[in-house]
Amino acid sequence: ERRRCRYLCTARGCCHMVQVLLAALLLVCSSVSGGPAGGYTGLPALGGIYYYHYGGAYSGFSGAEGERAQQLDQHFYLLKLPIAKAAMAAGGCFLVFSCILILIGVLRVSWRFPAWLLIECTLDIAIAVGTVPALYYFLHSLMGVYNSSVCKEREQLYQSKGYRGFWCSLHGAEVAAGLLGCMATVAYLSSAVLAVRGYRTVHQQKQKPGQL
Repeated sequence: ERRRCRYLCTARGCCHMVQVLLAALLLVCSSVSGGPAGGYTGLPALGGIYYYHYGGAYSGFSGAEGERAQQLDQHFYLLKLPIAKAAMAAGGCFLVFSCILILIGVLRVSWRFPAWLLIECTLDIAIAVGTVPALYYFLHSLMGVYNSSVCKEREQLYQSKGYRGFWCSLHGAEVAAGLLGCMATVAYLSSAVLAVRGYRTVHQQKQKPGQL
């Protein structure tokens, strides 16, 4: 058991654990991006959620303006939802794949079946290369939503009441998701290199069992 757990201290094991961490963070940031749009809640009985949130500094919506704010919030949320779901699906796949790699390493499958390391290298390169256009699609689609008339009208409506935080630009979680995607690309490329090195090491050790 100690020999199996020793894999986690190797360069490949550490790289795979970094991949798990990045995938988990990407999943969280994507879920934040696809979360409720916020904005007007339509609960005048509570005095207005944002009225209390900002210390009573701003007046709330009423009548037709309140209904319009709700419609814009819902439409804006629906525009961002497919993008966020795609990012969450990608983060979930990365997380599952990285966990499988750790399990394979702990079970020493690469020692019994060295060709797996070449397969792993191929998969790592494919994921790293595929992440680049995926990141472009993610950021380009988000900018398309933020440049839409719905977002512009929503921003102006909230600004007319003095509310802040509804700007039509990428927020922190979305920027973080983009950076995490770039870091994941580097991590998978590093994993591919380590897989090739591992294949060479296992191949040499199997040829010289007396040095094990």
